[in-house]
Amino acid sequence: MSIRHTPRVFVATSLMLGACTPALLSAAQPDPMLDPLVVTAERTTGSVLLGKDLDLFQVDSVANLSGLVPNFAVVTSDSRGYGDIISMRGSANTLFFSPPAVGMMVDDVPMGDTCSYPAGLLDMDQVKILRGPQGSIYGRNGAAGMLDMSTPQPGAITETHFTTDYGSYDAWGARLRSGGPLGAGFSQTLQLYHQERDGFINDSTLGRAIDGRSISGGLANLYYKPEADTEWRLRVLVERADDGGQRLSRLDSPDPFTVASEIAGKSVMERHQISLHWTKEGPWGRLKSITAWQDWKLDPNVTDLDLMASYPGYESTSTIIQNQRLWTQEFRWESPQDAGPWSWRSGVFFMDQASSGDATRAFPAQVAPGFYVPFAERTLYNLDQWNAAGYGRASYAVTSALSLQAGARLEYVDVSIDRSKTDSFFTTSLVNADLSACYFSPELGATYALSDTSRLYARSAIGTKPAGFSAFASSPATARYADERAWTNELGSELSLPDEHLTVSLAGFWNRINDYQVNRSAVYSTDFYTVNAGLVNSLGLETELRWQPLAGLTLQGSAGYVNAQFDASPFKGNAVPFVPEFTGSLGARYDFPKGYYVQTAVRMTGPTYFDEANNHAFRQGTYACWDAEIGYATKNFSLALFGRNMLDERYYTFINPQILAGAPGDPQIFGVRASLDF
Repeated sequence: MSIRHTPRVFVATSLMLGACTPALLSAAQPDPMLDPLVVTAERTTGSVLLGKDLDLFQVDSVANLSGLVPNFAVVTSDSRGYGDIISMRGSANTLFFSPPAVGMMVDDVPMGDTCSYPAGLLDMDQVKILRGPQGSIYGRNGAAGMLDMSTPQPGAITETHFTTDYGSYDAWGARLRSGGPLGAGFSQTLQLYHQERDGFINDSTLGRAIDGRSISGGLANLYYKPEADTEWRLRVLVERADDGGQRLSRLDSPDPFTVASEIAGKSVMERHQISLHWTKEGPWGRLKSITAWQDWKLDPNVTDLDLMASYPGYESTSTIIQNQRLWTQEFRWESPQDAGPWSWRSGVFFMDQASSGDATRAFPAQVAPGFYVPFAERTLYNLDQWNAAGYGRASYAVTSALSLQAGARLEYVDVSIDRSKTDSFFTTSLVNADLSACYFSPELGATYALSDTSRLYARSAIGTKPAGFSAFASSPATARYADERAWTNELGSELSLPDEHLTVSLAGFWNRINDYQVNRSAVYSTDFYTVNAGLVNSLGLETELRWQPLAGLTLQGSAGYVNAQFDASPFKGNAVPFVPEFTGSLGARYDFPKGYYVQTAVRMTGPTYFDEANNHAFRQGTYACWDAEIGYATKNFSLALFGRNMLDERYYTFINPQILAGAPGDPQIFGVRASLDF
């Protein structure tokens, strides 16, 4: 459902300008170190955003990455990642229970299901967004792509960076980052952060905003190098979010930021991670061991489902408690830098994931015409998954111009479910089942250098999302879904002209996805589960640009178009839900002499459907958000005034057809930010 349509002239102009991303370099002089597209054994086609890009453009969440690279999008209801849908080239995860389409790793530590992904971003050294199946180079499977993020490592001297900001809705935050040597072979990095704001959604019944946000956390790394070729790393992360209600309002509301609920809502989330990393360098290459453990807990998440005042005892509410514990072990072997024509990356990976939930849904039930009684359903479940995988990719330089790549992943997955649902009428349904399967996912690729400044590449790969179970289904038949298997193909080119400070890339892709996994709800029931919707064909184009035409001016952009459609009844020809038809952005930054700078950026998202039937009432039209910033920066100090969504564009980032509600995007926001290095 469109709240506001962007004027057609504005859309057309943005597309013609190249739809640049707002992740721009901050150097006052043109920077020849432009990051090109490369295809090697260690890295596939993708985009790299540097830490300074993210800092300068206030990219502080995974959702903010949406649209920064072609055909990467995040559908979010502002619940700290819980219920987010991340899509890449037409392939997307489901809301809660199916495997992720786009995998995520932070500092080589893999995340679990998409619902437990961190929503906020730490201070990052770089973020890689890799497109296409990544199971041949990562232990954690990325069937459609991978988010590979890394935080800064300690330098030769101790450095400390402090940032604070204040803005609209009484938003304020503070971040402290430090790192450096400790002596005797030890070094450290530390990040501490806190962010909070008042709510965007005003409740006329309660007389206040109900979706305030607050999060605090810290990341500590202790490094030890007993020898020049050996390093140990202990990584610990702790964070807690104490939020108000989910950002939802009724679709029929004249103001998407107003509700009349008698229930404020609440969401409390905690995350604890600890990992031990060991790296050994030698003439035979690099060995790595990463042992990681994570405990993620949502306790509770309370949501008013009808978003309006009800008679006492007849409210429609959802209360969810969910926990996910994840243990992973990865052993990786990478080729040395001087391996000659060969390069490779291989490893073995083990994962033990245990998820549990306690969900209660209360609502009035009709027992006779015009007569309702309070009714509740409680679902208790345990979902356990165990994975073992071997993977590898090798590249061979046939000539100085031609390089060939081949890779594969062999994975064993065992999944079980133990689930019960009891309602107010003393009806109980049980689901106890398990399944196991092996999956083989190969890939082939080639890169050909046309010259010192241009290259062509091609890649064909298989990506697999394993079978599993949904916890909100009443029978084993509907609880189980089959694996999704995609045959992906891409052909691209890249031109890099360092003297002109210009890099341009263009790629096309075609994916054939069998047994596409989607969410579906049962008629006259509260059952909500994952099903296989048959064949999906997804094809599209992508382009990226980075250009510094003159000293002090940086332009960077991307644009992507995808046509992802069902090719099976009953929704043949319909667009796949949660996948924008196109994404794009346009950004520019100019650094004046003596430290002053200005920057501006536009992000654009194309039409998006939120159900398989492509009901126009559950469609968000094209929208664009304009951000801007003006500031002053020296070597050790910076001060900036910023604005987000400057034109106060109204749009939904998520629509829930079941409850006829949506999550409105961020409103217009202004603020000031200061930072100090010492």
